[in-house]
Amino acid sequence: MALTAKQRNKLPASAFAYPSQRKYPVPTRAQAKKAGISERQRVGLHRNALSRAAQSNTSGSYRHVAKHVGRRSPVTPSKRSKK
Repeated sequence: MALTAKQRNKLPASAFAYPSQRKYPVPTRAQAKKAGISERQRVGLHRNALSRAAQSNTSGSYRHVAKHVGRRSPVTPSKRSKK
């Protein structure tokens, strides 16, 4: 599920894996609630951030985002398949 522009703008910079670029939103439950994001949508954002980082083909980016997702969510990130 995608965020609306209004929801994304309500999130603080700390809710992103790359705060200076506001890239890969990974909100905590409290931040999501304040921005009007449902729990299902929040979990979807975490999965989306991981998949987009994996698509960038840089393991450093994936590890960075996975670290933030792991800190902010009780949902365990899926392991990236190694080729």
